[in-house]
Amino acid sequence: MVRYWILLSFSLMFLGVHSQSLFESAGLDIGSGGNKTTEVDFGGYGRGSVFGGGKQYKLASSFAEISLQTRLKSREALLNGDIRLRKGIMFEEDVQLIEIKELYTGYSSNSFDCLIGNQLVNWGRTDGFNPTNNITPNDYFFLSADPDDQKMSNFMLRLKYRFSPKVDIDIVGVPYFKPSIYRFDLFDMNLDMSQEMNLGSNLIPLPAMKKPNVDFASLELPERKLSNGSLGARLNFELSKIGFAISYFNGYDHFYGFDLKEFQFNMFDPLNPISMLDSIEIQIQYQPHVYKKRTIGFDMALPLPKFLLKAEAAYNIVKNKDSLMYIPNSDFRYVIGIEKMWNDYVFIAQYIGSSVTDFEPLEKPVLNDLTQLPTYADNVVQYLSRMFNRLIFNQPAEFNHAFALTVTKSFAHEEWNAEFTAYYNLFLEEYMLRPKLSWKVNDYLTITAGANYMHAKNMTLFHFSSKIMNGGFVELKVNF
Repeated sequence: MVRYWILLSFSLMFLGVHSQSLFESAGLDIGSGGNKTTEVDFGGYGRGSVFGGGKQYKLASSFAEISLQTRLKSREALLNGDIRLRKGIMFEEDVQLIEIKELYTGYSSNSFDCLIGNQLVNWGRTDGFNPTNNITPNDYFFLSADPDDQKMSNFMLRLKYRFSPKVDIDIVGVPYFKPSIYRFDLFDMNLDMSQEMNLGSNLIPLPAMKKPNVDFASLELPERKLSNGSLGARLNFELSKIGFAISYFNGYDHFYGFDLKEFQFNMFDPLNPISMLDSIEIQIQYQPHVYKKRTIGFDMALPLPKFLLKAEAAYNIVKNKDSLMYIPNSDFRYVIGIEKMWNDYVFIAQYIGSSVTDFEPLEKPVLNDLTQLPTYADNVVQYLSRMFNRLIFNQPAEFNHAFALTVTKSFAHEEWNAEFTAYYNLFLEEYMLRPKLSWKVNDYLTITAGANYMHAKNMTLFHFSSKIMNGGFVELKVNF
């Protein structure tokens, strides 16, 4: 599914000293009360970024960007802002925009925060794979050196109360739904129907015929009313020997599926068995649909003598009594990770698993003779469409298992930082490799270079996305 092939980058690149309080749970942990009358910081960065070398786009992304960041704290008054101006070309389209990465104000004291505006929220303790994090949507097709660039802020009301320095509760209300960005319209879905279509361990031999024409309609958002908003809460404990939290989410999932809106099967010469297959034309259109879910989550971090143990789990409750293809089954997702430092290397190894409730395998269509070709083609499209949605939701099988490893090391007095991430899915037999190297030339300039490589079999999401997202990237960034 989209969520597991995009959420494959583990380590976060932090901004400079002036901007660290702008990201994620920043303002909520200030708790400085009225010790200082007024505190104002201005900062930001400028950068140039290039991502290219893929099969479908030789130069997928090239842009220049400036980020203007500010933070004001005056007694209990708080203002945080991160405004970005971007100009470039992405997927051969001109892009010129102003992005409000974060912009919020509110009240912040030692024990209570009340913040309103565009904010980034990230719940969970594991690295890169966070089944309890349902608040923040992502732009999965923003290709750059920093995975944090894909996170999109939500307009929300956020309340946080600290019962003590070790216990707090975080409540988030999002009035308007904001989906993640997929860009499946960039995928080359016009597959060669003469090949065997590989869906994990499910092979479907198809007769030779012309490539189908596949496109995607626009997503229709839910009506903007409070009943279609989202609500989340997280009770967090930071004890001396363990940190853990329980969380709850109720609202629309940022991930969404696709319904088969239109399917046309045209056979222009049905009486001639020799030319019949060559005369077939297939038109397919998919309609994106969102769905509601409830999530009960748990996360923890336990320091042990030789390593740090992290774990996170979430049970997603979804109603789908009509068995609609664009709505997933309820499922249980879990991540177990170990973080260890050895000889100045940092190792993060994780197991990512899931279990699908009430899972039923799809019945593969069978073609007995060519006279049943129209019915068979309809069954194949239904089968592939349902499997495509199951891949998006990471539910191609009842149980799914994957492993991830990240290794990082800083050297030369922390002027250089090397990072390598690998991911492997056992069921789909697909993997991803992502090396990255950063050089801090001086206090202001940082140069980052790396690559992203995904390998997969036909008809999996890695197969389609690798044509776009495989490649190398280079970024020059100046902080101020």
